[in-house]
Amino acid sequence: MNLNWLDEFLEALPQTSKTRKNMLSIAGYPSWENVNSNMLAFYFDAVEEHGFQRLFLNSLLDVYESKIEDKTNFEREHFDTSFIVEREVVTPNSKRIDIVIKEDSEDSEEESQSTNWGIIIENKIYADLYNDLQDYYDTVSAVNKIGIVLSVNSEKIPEGKPFVNILHKELVEKVMQNLSSFYMNSDDRHLLFLKEYISNVQSYYQNKYMNKKMDEKLVLFHEKQEEIKKFKAIDRELLQYVSDIVFKIMTEIGYPPYSTKNTSKAKHFFVDREKLSEDSFLKENVEFAEKFRFWIDLDYFRYHNTFWACFELYKKTNTRYGSDLKEFLVEQNVFTKAVKKGEGGSDTGDYNQIYVISFPLENIINEGFEKQLREGIQREFVSKGFLEKAVIGLKKIVENELVSQN
Repeated sequence: MNLNWLDEFLEALPQTSKTRKNMLSIAGYPSWENVNSNMLAFYFDAVEEHGFQRLFLNSLLDVYESKIEDKTNFEREHFDTSFIVEREVVTPNSKRIDIVIKEDSEDSEEESQSTNWGIIIENKIYADLYNDLQDYYDTVSAVNKIGIVLSVNSEKIPEGKPFVNILHKELVEKVMQNLSSFYMNSDDRHLLFLKEYISNVQSYYQNKYMNKKMDEKLVLFHEKQEEIKKFKAIDRELLQYVSDIVFKIMTEIGYPPYSTKNTSKAKHFFVDREKLSEDSFLKENVEFAEKFRFWIDLDYFRYHNTFWACFELYKKTNTRYGSDLKEFLVEQNVFTKAVKKGEGGSDTGDYNQIYVISFPLENIINEGFEKQLREGIQREFVSKGFLEKAVIGLKKIVENELVSQN
């Protein structure tokens, strides 16, 4: 099969990276508008426990001022007084405004009186802008008021509506720029929460970027679909070929596979009592030998040209001896370059790795995969008595435990 296309194909694939998880995505609410609005209302509130004071409001006004063309009618000083933040403000038409920020004054308690200033915020994450913005705007009684559509994607404001579109990323970028002025009075715990909130907002845009890159990958896969199907067929064929040979060799040494299904990328191998009974030592100690199993990563053959396996105790009744057994083997100085002390699992888990066995297969073309693998397992593991050494160690530990109990 001609694989010359593969290098060019891989070179053309766009680079992608994984988006970092944050507390909102872990909780399952990364894109819920109501959750986002609740958090925004909390951050806009200058007297809340976060200690950010006017950080979010000032940042919002900064972005708003930068976006309006006619600044002559926008007098920033009107918005410098104390204020309150309200959620889900009901309009005369029974609609709900996401967030209203308005001056906190005695007059604002009376519906017939207007406050000095007000800000109407319609918050959008991914939903369409279908709201009656004029109804929202008319509902808030204020001498100086502004309307803002805060959204993830750019929104086209209907002609004649007194609203400005601000992106969530524009707001949080300005918040980060202004944070230093409010940092000293802020609550340390809420600084961490703020970081998570900003991370969640940034993920909206990272995901959008990632989706675009994945779309580009999908198009490339469409273009090379026939070649990719052939390549995947070869990949499956090689896994089956490798698996069958590994199954054969491991069966020869007394550890056949748990199943002969040759499409798994990793497999467990358990003791064959009849096979081990042919060895005089193991025949007398088969009850200890069967407490061990192999776990072999079959993908290492295909992608790393390496045999990689773990020899481990399994079941909690046996894994509790793991640390003592490894300490015994260290004292016996049994480990080699190819067979190292296992680190995975634990004394309280379902498995405890005793050996990690790894050696390269360096001359497959001339000697053949099966021959190299059989010779490697024989040379690095079987002939050096690693199975016997593990059984001896485990037997001593169990016997000593029984003596101490008596």
